[in-house]
Amino acid sequence: MSTYDVVTRGRQGSDRTHRFNADGTLAPGEVVHVEGRDWLIDRVEGDRAIARPARYRLRLRHPDGHEEVGAMRRFRRDRPRIGHAFTTLHDASPISWQVTTEQLGHDDAGEPFLELVAERDYSEYEQLPDHQLEHALAREGEPAEAATAVFERAEREGLAVELVALEPGEAPDWDEAGRYIDALVEAELAVDLVELCGVSVGRDPRPTWLDTVRRRLSDDLARLRDDVEGEHDQIEEWEFEDGRILASLGREEDESDPESGHGWMCRLHDSGALAAAGFREVRKADVWPEES
Repeated sequence: MSTYDVVTRGRQGSDRTHRFNADGTLAPGEVVHVEGRDWLIDRVEGDRAIARPARYRLRLRHPDGHEEVGAMRRFRRDRPRIGHAFTTLHDASPISWQVTTEQLGHDDAGEPFLELVAERDYSEYEQLPDHQLEHALAREGEPAEAATAVFERAEREGLAVELVALEPGEAPDWDEAGRYIDALVEAELAVDLVELCGVSVGRDPRPTWLDTVRRRLSDDLARLRDDVEGEHDQIEEWEFEDGRILASLGREEDESDPESGHGWMCRLHDSGALAAAGFREVRKADVWPEES
């Protein structure tokens, strides 16, 4: 076991150092979980590791050499990893892919992200799992114009996408989400969520944190509901397989912005309130048939 000083940058812009015990040797491109958030190791200087918020994007590498790059996503527990297999559509027929490589990349601002490279594995010529085949074919004829605009804008502007879904026939249980927020206790709050909700961990008295978080999340829930049931000024929505998809677009700084729809979605997701309302997280590949 090796011990490192992992240096992270908090939501208020200040650097913090955490003692971290690694099973082996930390290297650029690895992900560590600190203060309730996943951090991507950008560089290692002896026993000091510089980390930034963990993000990833998917790159499709076609046999003829051309590539398609997806939108940035925040790290989730169910993110794709090496070996992850999925299908897309080409000329109304499913084709199969597998993630073969994870590599550290940097955006135009020099911020790190993990790039997942997927290549064709041609398993459709053998046999696709029935559920994958049905899922891929069910997407034919979609996507909606709203979905097209969301993903094209995200890829064009380098924005992150937050996606959640409701099962067919379900409606959001906003009241249950409100009860969930009211029942939160401090022990359930990760430091990152506390900062997302506007708390200055270094300045604000700890006994005030819980009330601040509850107020922010309650406001987020009310504003999300108003937007979804109203004009959709900040949250995009479209139907998918008789269910509903909600999407937000934003940058890292939007995640803590009380006026940002992307911030509402991120904070409510990270707190568990969206799950309490009946939403589940989805990946782009689950709801969007990439055309090759």
